[in-house]
Amino acid sequence: MNTQLRYRLSNRPIVRQAGLALLACVLCVGLLNPAHLTLPAVQAQDDEPQRQLTVGDIVTGTLDSETFVQIYSMNASPGDVLTVDATTEVAELALVVVLTDQSGNPIAQDIDQSTPTTATITGFDIPTAGTYYILVMRGSGASGEASGEFKLQLSGVQQVGGQTVTLDESGIVVELGWSAAVNLNLEVRDPVGGAIHAFSPGSPSGGTLDADINANCDAATPDNPTERIAWPVGDVPAGSYEIIIYYVDGCTVGGPQLFELSTAVNGEDVQRLSGTLNPGQQYLARLVVEPSGTWTLQNGGVNAGLNISLFNNQIANADPIVLDSTVSGIVTNNAPAQAYTFEAAADTDVNIALQAQTGSLDTYLILLGPDNNVLASNDDFEDSTQSIIERNLVTEGIYTVIATRYGLTIGGTEGEYTLTLATLEAGEETVTTETGTPEGTGETEEGEAVELPTGAITVKLTWLSNADVQLSVRDPYGDTVYDDQPLTRTGGVLELDGNRGCTDTTTTPVSYIYWPPSRLEPGVYEVEVWYQNSCEDTTPVNFGLTVDVQGQTIINTTQPTALDSHYMITFRVDQDGTATAGPGGFFDMANANSLNYQALLDTATMITYGGTVSGSITERQRFEIYSFEGDQGDIVTIRMDATGGTLDPALYLISPEGIQVDYNDDIAPNGENRNSAIESKALAFSGTYYVIATHYGLNIGGTEGTYNLTLVQD
Repeated sequence: MNTQLRYRLSNRPIVRQAGLALLACVLCVGLLNPAHLTLPAVQAQDDEPQRQLTVGDIVTGTLDSETFVQIYSMNASPGDVLTVDATTEVAELALVVVLTDQSGNPIAQDIDQSTPTTATITGFDIPTAGTYYILVMRGSGASGEASGEFKLQLSGVQQVGGQTVTLDESGIVVELGWSAAVNLNLEVRDPVGGAIHAFSPGSPSGGTLDADINANCDAATPDNPTERIAWPVGDVPAGSYEIIIYYVDGCTVGGPQLFELSTAVNGEDVQRLSGTLNPGQQYLARLVVEPSGTWTLQNGGVNAGLNISLFNNQIANADPIVLDSTVSGIVTNNAPAQAYTFEAAADTDVNIALQAQTGSLDTYLILLGPDNNVLASNDDFEDSTQSIIERNLVTEGIYTVIATRYGLTIGGTEGEYTLTLATLEAGEETVTTETGTPEGTGETEEGEAVELPTGAITVKLTWLSNADVQLSVRDPYGDTVYDDQPLTRTGGVLELDGNRGCTDTTTTPVSYIYWPPSRLEPGVYEVEVWYQNSCEDTTPVNFGLTVDVQGQTIINTTQPTALDSHYMITFRVDQDGTATAGPGGFFDMANANSLNYQALLDTATMITYGGTVSGSITERQRFEIYSFEGDQGDIVTIRMDATGGTLDPALYLISPEGIQVDYNDDIAPNGENRNSAIESKALAFSGTYYVIATHYGLNIGGTEGTYNLTLVQD
């Protein structure tokens, strides 16, 4: 279509034939006068934003004499009940709304112009899985001069990852236990795409991991090691929770290991299953929690990898598709795969892309040749929500594509997807490479302008003085990019390091860190600005900090700063690439007052000399408080050792009067050992002392993980 309809028909995600059907729909609803309507040609509008909506989205658009209809798309499946509301303040627009299926056939509409400022389709039950289109039109169609803005809202209930259940007795508890000094790991993936494990001990839905047991083989214990992931009382996602048990390391024991997995929901009787794993294997199960509150623990088994015979029925009943088209579907526990067939000539280059759209779906893509043998498969392309296969099809024939998930039939992730089958021209590449185009300019030490590379993530710091201001970024794996560590394993690069070492500069210093376009790791990133040295320049320092993720600016702040001050801000990248900024501000690691812990001392967990407790620090739980009884003259040592995730521990000792008397960030200087210890501290008074276990950055820090806290009397 041309820009009269302002509708994005890209060359990959939407079938061009559907665009023609939508134009036919504009005529078939009987609103528009065909004599006044010129059918525009179907063409891609790659410079316009995508118009795909999900439940909860609110968008605005404009209708006028040239743009008399705006078209949006959504993915939906049976069981979804959706409501479409369009409103305007311009009565002359006389809004109408039409909902069509993937072929452009109208299936619901509000064409009653007696309510000219509103048009609503209420509680529509989706009949089949697929892509649906919402058309918002001016009542007079192509004729007339009325113009104005409208607001469109999509609401309702989607079955995959869209429902919650209220737990009022207790929450969800998933517990893994074994009986040897080996390292097993527990992971739970919730119905809305969150994952809780050793490197991500908390999820937005509220799940937390208590400890990563036996992560250190040198200190591994055979005394009933246990890992627990839990959700608190309240609203939790309903649906399928995928449980994965990893046999990470046999340590000095090795061999097969028997484990027990137990689950409890809302205080009801515990359900258990047991199994055996060999080193390197993964065991899958799933916990299914219904919106009604009923639940079951369902056994899966050892993930044995790809077995195409599991999908013989789907292959026999595959749906035909054509080259250069997109289809939609859904993966559930009852329907864990869908097969499609297409015909291709010899020497055809194809790109097949499977993209999760809703729920928790961890995509897995399989391509079969005309003889039904596996030609290629892909689990994760850039993340777990996307799988891509690029292949030259050597022989002519009918090929089969299977859209499924990690774990195949024993997996537990569910969700809607789009599958795009595209042909490639000779020499064309659609897989992202790590080459970039200029992001902007910086300056060398000699003041010469340089081009800055673009990236999936770019972080830029500028200021107007000769001061040495350090920029550092810690990635979701806990690695930090800064002047002493200019590269990380996730691809982070320090491109410019400002006025490091007080080198002479007469222009604006720039520090610049980026990740290449193909290296977008999901998780929390921690950005820190440290005013290290004035370099004998008395000019006040005001720094400007910008963070872009996939070309979108998510942080843009200017801050005045003082010598030796630290500023921190975090941002989170979700599995689908969405980025959001977290809290930011200045912090002082020598003072825990910003945690506002004083009112919470009565909630402290009691520990005793010689004891060790485990805990976790997450975005929702930035510190934990412990208490112990001490006598005047006691000499104590308190250690906080990270056991999982990216946690950078910090430790504070509080007197019986609630006053901070000691603290420690890193045991070793310069971050060589990021664990924390308050060693050989003499207690000045008798009474109840308190220990605050937290992380670097205090109430704005970005590291998360599990830890062990030990209290000993020297």
